[in-house]
Amino acid sequence: MSSAVNSTAAQTEVFGFIPQGVFYTVLTAVVIIVVGYVVGRLVEILIKKISYTTGLDAFFRKTSVGRALLRSGYTAGDFLGLFVKWVIYIAAIFYALLELSYASPNLAFLYDTSKSVLTYLPYLVSGVIILIIGLIMVDWISDYFKRSYPTNDQYAQTLLNFVGDAFRFILYYMVITIALSVMKVNVTILYIFAQGLAWAVAIGLGVAIGLVLAVPLREPLRRFLEREWPQTGRSERRGDGGG
Repeated sequence: MSSAVNSTAAQTEVFGFIPQGVFYTVLTAVVIIVVGYVVGRLVEILIKKISYTTGLDAFFRKTSVGRALLRSGYTAGDFLGLFVKWVIYIAAIFYALLELSYASPNLAFLYDTSKSVLTYLPYLVSGVIILIIGLIMVDWISDYFKRSYPTNDQYAQTLLNFVGDAFRFILYYMVITIALSVMKVNVTILYIFAQGLAWAVAIGLGVAIGLVLAVPLREPLRRFLEREWPQTGRSERRGDGGG
């Protein structure tokens, strides 16, 4: 009878003092972290290579976001690779903590914390992706608008730059608001500002469109106003009065 008890104890303990369930739970957590680290590093290297070979780095340099990253010492591949790598790291760490929460009742608090982080992580990633892609597209649209009306007129070019920058600011605001909403951040105050901004945009666009249309019409209008009109009717009236 005593030998059976000792055999059972030997089966439930590892190294003579660690419960078997705890040992395998901790081992699983360690494996998750190691695999997450390896996968994160490999994905980072892969993203850098793809970014370089597809010309994404060169495209980034043409945008305000890309130039800001370059000033910080990062290329597009560096930034995207670093971002994805740390997302994988964070996911691996909290999956490991989630696994550890089953090891002991004293670690039960790790379950709720890990579950909350892992549930929120997709929203965070989605919001960041929307923010990055949205800002890049805004830069591209704004620059395309400025280049779509080539002119040597300094006044017209200054006006177009102003309108393009105004569009950039408005679209930045929209992209940031959408990204924060996806991240589950309370953007009520931004919506309040957006209502006032909408009226300002409507007025500003009306004025800007009028000024833009005035550029090509300015010269024909000047010629029209300076045109010498026939004075036949006035001369005839003067001749009749003199007779």
